[in-house]
Amino acid sequence: MKEYYVLAPKSLNLDQRLSKFPPSFEFNKDYCYYFISELIRELQYFDTYEKTCISTVVRHYVSMCATINQSMFRNSKDHVDYLYKDFPGEGRLLWRKNYEKGKCYSYVLPEYFWGDGELELISIKEQSLIKKMQKVNTPTVHNSVKKRFSFTIGYFDISRFELDAESALNELYKDYIKTNNYKKYLSNAVKVMDFKNGQFPFYHNPDTDGRLHTAITSFPKICRKHLKYDGENLAEIDLSSSIPFFLSTILYASYSTIPINLSTIVNCEDILYHYMLVESLIKPDIREVSHFRELVLSNSLYEYFMDDFMHLPNFELNFEKSFNRSFDGDEDDLRKYSKNRFLSMLFASPTYYQEEQLVFYKYFPTLHDFIKRFKKIKFRDFPKRDWHKKLSYLTFQLESHFMLNTIAREINNSHRRKIPLFTLHDCLVVKESHLEAAYNQMQEIFTREIGYTPNMTKKLWI
Repeated sequence: MKEYYVLAPKSLNLDQRLSKFPPSFEFNKDYCYYFISELIRELQYFDTYEKTCISTVVRHYVSMCATINQSMFRNSKDHVDYLYKDFPGEGRLLWRKNYEKGKCYSYVLPEYFWGDGELELISIKEQSLIKKMQKVNTPTVHNSVKKRFSFTIGYFDISRFELDAESALNELYKDYIKTNNYKKYLSNAVKVMDFKNGQFPFYHNPDTDGRLHTAITSFPKICRKHLKYDGENLAEIDLSSSIPFFLSTILYASYSTIPINLSTIVNCEDILYHYMLVESLIKPDIREVSHFRELVLSNSLYEYFMDDFMHLPNFELNFEKSFNRSFDGDEDDLRKYSKNRFLSMLFASPTYYQEEQLVFYKYFPTLHDFIKRFKKIKFRDFPKRDWHKKLSYLTFQLESHFMLNTIAREINNSHRRKIPLFTLHDCLVVKESHLEAAYNQMQEIFTREIGYTPNMTKKLWI
């Protein structure tokens, strides 16, 4: 890689410091920008206790081990000391907490150097430093993940991606101005930087959600339009109401003309055992299951609860918390709110969202009781407050089975790797020129596997 990119505040103005107070040694700007960028990277991990304004986020001191610094750049100490020096009219570019036994030096970039908080990418060109940065920052991928998902991991080739990082960062900054959430802005800026550098993480836990987490799944949604592949726009095929769809698929499995063998789909035998146990005790009424399934397949599930949710106590307060503004009567916003409350209720502990549970119970009493009983059964060595998580694991594993292990793999094989593809949990992402072919094949696969097709929408990333 000829260039590598790091983050720095736009208002940093390191050149001004260098021109007014030239260092007495051979100075390397690339290393200083890297050092500052690593401070920025670490800030996203500090707990700010829901305070996300810039002054709260950037004030934390970050531990930077001198030994590691030295391994990255031989003359690191002189460079850091220069940044720490208090020059007249210029001040310190870094503040430092001095060494204590058992602790490394820690540093913070003073708030006045952050300006209005906007970040930019700086190009690093010194090849020896780039090689070390790549070695340190390249994510470790478990061999089991490489082996199992090599068919899609292989498409993460930085030479085939084209990311307009400057426009992406501008998009993030405009969103920050609206929300005042600097922690989110900083975290997403780091994701853009890592993507630009081809630092692609891959994570999969078959015992929990079973999803494949990648640089695509974590890439900021508002920046997707600035990403291309092989010079083309990307596009997604999205399953509407995916979680209710997969839940209804499980519930309807025993009544379907095409039986589904859950033991070959769900990774965790203990989750499946709990599900079968509860089903044997309080099986939901088939009329309720059919009604729920019909609402999902007609893409009207969230609308079904909108009016009831809107008339619950604290609706205005809860809406404002979700949207950072008051409800103005917009039906699209109300649908989004209804979707959020329904899914939150579905995956939360039974002790939460009790008003929404009463609404659900009004229309689906046996289904409500079944889900509640399932979530309350003891689960592994989890504390009681986390027993409910088995429901999300169950639905996510079913989603992963279809989207990743069945659909993505089959499309990849049948087209002999001529259709590059990525999974985004309940979406399949392909190039615009492959959108129709992938969409049609997804319909065929669902019809073959379960006898019917979910609602699917096509959307270009533009």
